[in-house]
Order: sequence, then C-alpha cells, then structure tokens
Amino acid sequence: MASRFSRTTRSLSNDTSRFALLAWLAGGLLLAGWLAWFFFGSVTVFEVSRRARLEVQQSAHSVSAVVPSKIVSSALALGQEVRAGDVLVELDASSEKLRLREEEARLAAIAPRVLSLRKEIASLGQAKGRDQQSALAATQSARFRSDEAAAAAEFARENERRLTEESRIGGVAQIEAARAHAETQKLSATRDAAGSEVRRMETDAQTRAYQAQAQIENLTRAIVAFEGDTATTQATIARLKQEIERHIVRAPVSGTLGDVAQLSAGAYVAEGQKLATIVPRGGLIIVADFAAASVLGRIHAGQPARLRLDAFPWAQFGTINATVTRVGTEIKDNLVRVEFQPTAESAPRIPLQHGLPGSVEVSIEKTSPAILVLRTAGQISTAPLQPLGTGTGGAAPAPQ
Repeated sequence: MASRFSRTTRSLSNDTSRFALLAWLAGGLLLAGWLAWFFFGSVTVFEVSRRARLEVQQSAHSVSAVVPSKIVSSALALGQEVRAGDVLVELDASSEKLRLREEEARLAAIAPRVLSLRKEIASLGQAKGRDQQSALAATQSARFRSDEAAAAAEFARENERRLTEESRIGGVAQIEAARAHAETQKLSATRDAAGSEVRRMETDAQTRAYQAQAQIENLTRAIVAFEGDTATTQATIARLKQEIERHIVRAPVSGTLGDVAQLSAGAYVAEGQKLATIVPRGGLIIVADFAAASVLGRIHAGQPARLRLDAFPWAQFGTINATVTRVGTEIKDNLVRVEFQPTAESAPRIPLQHGLPGSVEVSIEKTSPAILVLRTAGQISTAPLQPLGTGTGGAAPAPQ
C-alpha cells in the first residue's frame, strides 16, 4: 500500500508546508499591521449629545400678562409676523380709565380757580395801593387842619396874654380877658383833636394795609394748595396711564409668534400667565446640552462638530457642519450648555428653522486605539459597583 501512494504522499507533504508558510507569513503581516495601527494609528474621538436643537441667536421672548384681568381683544395668531410695540392683547381697564377721566376733570378745574385767585390778588394789590394813596392824602389834609388849629391856638394864647395884662392895668374889662382865655382853650382842644385825627387816620391806613396783605397771603396760600393738588393729580394721572398701559400687552421685539395661548375675548388671565412666544428674526445657532463631566475641560471654542436632525435623516439629507463658539461654565441639572455656529452651505437641502431637534457630535481629540482601550479599561475599573438588587438607574460612562 505504501509503494502505491508514495508519490501522492510526497506531493501532499510538499504542498502543505509551502502554503502553510505563506499563510503564517500573511497572518504575521496582518498582525503587525494591526499592532502598528493599534499603537501608532490615530482615530477621532467624538462627544455626542442627543439634546441638540436649532435656535435663533436672540433668545425667544415670552409674552405674559402683568396684571390679572379679562381679555377685551386679542390679535394672537400662530405664525403671525409682529413688530416691536404692536398690540397683541388688550385687557379690561375700564375702572382705571374712569378714574383717569375723573382726575383729568379735576385737573382741568384747578387751572381756572388758580387764575381767578391770581386776578383777585392783583385786584387786592391795586386796591391796597390806591387805599394807601387815599390814606396819605387824607392824613396830609388832617395835618394841615392840625397845623391850622395849632396856629389859631397860638394866636389865641398870645391874645389872651395881652388882654390879661391890659385887664390888670384897667385897659380892658376882665370879661374880655376871660373870653380870650376860653377861646384859647377851645382852639387848643381843636388842635389836639386834629392831631388825634391824624394819628387815627394813620393807624386806620396801616390796619387796612395789613388786612389787605393778610387777604393776599390767604389767597397765595390757596394758590399754593391748588398747585400742590395739581402736582398730586398729575402724578395720579401718570400712574393711572401706566396702569392702563400695563393692561395692553405689546410685542417686545419683532419676530414671529411661535406659540400662542388659545384665549378669546372675555377670558380671564392671571398675573404672569404666558400668552405667547415671539421668535425674533436673525441667524440660527445650534444649542446642545452635554453632561458636565464630558464638557468641562474637553470642549472648547473652535472645535468642529456635526449636527444630525431628527426630522431629516442624515443618510438622505446629510449633516450640518458646525464649530463650537461658546461653552457654558454653569452646571444646571448636571448639564452644561454649548453653542455652535452652523454652516448652512454644508446641507443646502435642509430648510433650517428655529426649534429643529437633533443630535450633535463634537470632535474632541485624535488618539491611538491603544490609549482608548486603556482609558476604557480604567473607567470600567474605577466605576463604582452597584449593590445586588438595585436597578439600572445609574449614569453610564460618557461615550468616547
């Protein structure tokens, strides 16, 4: 049997050793290549966020009611274009408007009263001046009469002295001397009366002047009170106008109504109730929320990124290239906000608009597969073990 198949056996022996050597050589080359790639190759590490969306650069503005009241009229319509200052909702302010009309009527009545008081003060001032002139003339006339009476009394005194001396020597009768004495006393009394009249007239003039000045002061005080009422009423009117304006809900910015409350006329709104959301016009940015441990110290401005929109499959519409522009430093709910600047030319078939959700991946670094394996092993070895019986609610390691 051995002699019959000797050639076949030698042929098989020779063929097996040659092919085996080639196979081992090829395997060695592949292994060497794989090891070279494993230790010296370079792969890109991405950080992925499933909570990404497109937003306008200027944040959307919520429009809320600042006072509780009933709706009188509403111009809210989803998708409507509005400009800053446009009236969106008008709330009931009938009570404030009635009070405003009352205060305006009160203010309108104050000005004529003040004008009347000023005219009265002017008239009193003129009357006071004329009374002073009249009193001055009457006083001067009384002084003249007093001077006349003083001169007559002096003449009578001199005549009495002369007649008294002559009566002593028998030149005239004593009755004449007595008559001259009586005339002197009469004229002296007339002189004193004229002097008293002058003083009385001067006192009366001063009294009337003081009374007129007191009336003027009272009227001036009334004017000051009316001016104070005017200022108070004007402040009340301004406050009521502000209250009425607070019942008018206006658009704070220009843009599009992206969300509106379904409220009709007569509906009651509470203070702070959201009525609409205005999406301002402007360029779009990408906003994503990353786990704090994946962002801080790893993502920074200038890194490239890609956005995949949920509504537009990337295999058909492609992805949107972007660049990291801002990285937040405040942690909220263990998440950090990151903003990106998209490149619209990278996906011309996608109609970009505010609110489109998706996922974004950021190119963090380039490293070798060996380092990734070691890093993953280190994370697994340092991860805390869950006790038996607990659920799977713990946080998973961030994807590399």
